[in-house]
Amino acid sequence: MFVSQAAASTQPPTGASTPVAGTHQAFTHRDPPVFNEKLQRSLQKTQQQQELFFRPRTSILDYTELMWGGSDKIRGFVTCFWTIAGAYLVSVLVSHFENNGEFLSTSLGGVIFSRSLELVLGDLALVLSTMFVVPFTRLLWLSTRLDSRNAWAILAHAATEISWLLFWYGWLMGRGWPWVQRCFFVLHIMVNWMKMHSYLSTNRMLAGMLRTRTELAKKKDSATADLDMALNKTTVSFPANVTLANYVMFQLSPTLVYELEYPRTKSIRWGYVLEKILGTMGIFFVFYIVVAHLVLPRLEKMPEAGVLVTTVHLMGPMATCWLLFFFITFDSIANGFAELTRFADRRFYDDWWNARGLDEFSRKWNRPVLHEVTLTVACSRWNHGLFFIFQMMQVPVIVFSEKVAWFKDCQAMRNWFFWVAMVIGQPYLLCMYTYGAFATKSVSIYQQPGSPSVQTNGTNAGM
Repeated sequence: MFVSQAAASTQPPTGASTPVAGTHQAFTHRDPPVFNEKLQRSLQKTQQQQELFFRPRTSILDYTELMWGGSDKIRGFVTCFWTIAGAYLVSVLVSHFENNGEFLSTSLGGVIFSRSLELVLGDLALVLSTMFVVPFTRLLWLSTRLDSRNAWAILAHAATEISWLLFWYGWLMGRGWPWVQRCFFVLHIMVNWMKMHSYLSTNRMLAGMLRTRTELAKKKDSATADLDMALNKTTVSFPANVTLANYVMFQLSPTLVYELEYPRTKSIRWGYVLEKILGTMGIFFVFYIVVAHLVLPRLEKMPEAGVLVTTVHLMGPMATCWLLFFFITFDSIANGFAELTRFADRRFYDDWWNARGLDEFSRKWNRPVLHEVTLTVACSRWNHGLFFIFQMMQVPVIVFSEKVAWFKDCQAMRNWFFWVAMVIGQPYLLCMYTYGAFATKSVSIYQQPGSPSVQTNGTNAGM
């Protein structure tokens, strides 16, 4: 469900933790193979990437590892951080009670749980619709004589993926769901699409290797040993992997990169799974409080207060939401699914907090770049590609930071400059998207699409 390839270490993995049998050195210790050189380079690159991407590792900020398996020096800091965060949330709830006579706002809750059954059934249909890749792989690459590099076969592969994506995107746009459901569903569409692409592409590559290996076996070529190492792993081999059970396990694993074999833990720690479930619920509750009490009320008042004032008020809450999204995604959900599937490579991110620019942050944050698509669906309009424009504005900043000597050498200044841009830029973009989608239409943020418009007056409008 999540990407884990961007967490690849720059250090070559040791043999004990390498999930791939055989390395590229196998090519250098025997006579040059006589088969296609392009395929040889592809095989070498694939094996090296497998060794870098997947090996047993823990998440840097995994709460459980920090509290019970990490250094004693950081445990108190983690406890202090969450205690202070809890105290601040209590003050927010008390303040809301003094002003509104209730501790917890229920307006956002009504939007979240609106048409929830339809969302669950639609999401189930979405996941089940991806299962066609198993018979499709067998039909296209195993049951026919099509070469994996055949232009028509590649075209059929691409057309199938694009058709699937357009169908679900169009289906979602016609549902008329509230923005919360649309954001969730479009992200799940993109995740499943990337999983499908990886599964089909990897098996297409392996089918090509299998065909080449069969041809070389007839010539008694020594290069067949290299292909055998790529096609046969400890627990599974190609094409025996093309089964529904294997694909379901890939669907449940927290990665978007399909491989024949992943490093696995010895057993499932059910206490760890329970902790991640409770952690997900707790962080979601905190996220709800911040959004319902600190973010949405400010957005409702934006037509009167203005974009600039609203941006200033939202800098703290938006940064908090962004961090909570990170923790609920990579610490709770990703680690929880990793434990359930015994997926041993938990390095879902690197130290993105030390990033000195958007380019480094994008490599270490490891989140698929789906902002423009997500906001388009949530707001039901393109908004002139604001997020894309602001991303492109980072390019001259990146060039400046790499070319100007004094700024390039000042690592702390570059990190500070990056975080100032992030803290200011995110709430500003949220204001611009929200203003375009809601404020100019006089539609409440809490209102479901398709319902009669209501004039916003700075208060939480009913549904």
